[in-house]
Amino acid sequence: MPRVSICIPTYNRKDYIVETLKSVFAQTYKDYEVIIVDDGSIDGTEEMIKKAAYPNLRYCWQENAGEAAARNKLVSMAQGEFITFIDSDDLLMPDAVERMAKVMIDEGGDVVVYGPYLRIDSDGNVIGRCRRKLYSGFITSQLFNDIIVHPNGSMFPKRILQQAGGFDESLKVCTDYDLELRLSLKYRFIALDEPTFKHRRHCGNVSKDSLENRITEFNVLKKFYYDSGGDKVIPPAVAMKRLAKEAYRTSKLALRDKMYDLALFYLEESIKMKLDLKPLFLLIWIKTAKHACCHTG
Repeated sequence: MPRVSICIPTYNRKDYIVETLKSVFAQTYKDYEVIIVDDGSIDGTEEMIKKAAYPNLRYCWQENAGEAAARNKLVSMAQGEFITFIDSDDLLMPDAVERMAKVMIDEGGDVVVYGPYLRIDSDGNVIGRCRRKLYSGFITSQLFNDIIVHPNGSMFPKRILQQAGGFDESLKVCTDYDLELRLSLKYRFIALDEPTFKHRRHCGNVSKDSLENRITEFNVLKKFYYDSGGDKVIPPAVAMKRLAKEAYRTSKLALRDKMYDLALFYLEESIKMKLDLKPLFLLIWIKTAKHACCHTG
């Protein structure tokens, strides 16, 4: 049985997945298997993968069910003790699996290993590096305050992913963030100094900030803090500052989309959690504008 399962979810990434697989098969660590779960691609990915006949690779096509469902399928198929994910348009650093597996083994397995990443453009040219400060240990407060862990270029014991119930398939976004927050309550996270993967930015994965996504992230944070045990370990001041900030950001997107009542709701949520002048002034401005509009009408 392989020690590590390298798991690749994909959806219509035929133009990039070949390069991703090259980075996987170039790993300095060799005790691994490769699994692809194709979440309903219609761009010829299946035909290409099967024609290439990659060694030590298992491929599964499923009807489109979302990223969380694809990742859960990967976990269920994995035969390795440890799992690492890489998206089908990103690249693993050549020694990433070796470095992560060494930490896993040295630490006895009950940890999550993660690292920073390099940003690359559509042609694979390095255009920057993730500069967020990474933390080791029980990092719930730091993780709640900022999304510092990415499922790509990270390594998880398969057992703890299963015990945590996997990725929440009811969520369209933030499925990895939701799971990592829950894992952080029980397990230590170990941060590596050097990048573990290259994150590709291209027209297919760059979009404007979405109101729906912001609402989801706010709800994930709120549910984790109030219902999943976050309040037991996160200082209230840290939690309220983060929730208030996310509510304020959500209100601005609602305002951008001319959803004034929704903007007011999230501004009130923000002020309730932490009084701040920016959301307060925006709240007053919207209410004044609505009153003037109604009065004029």
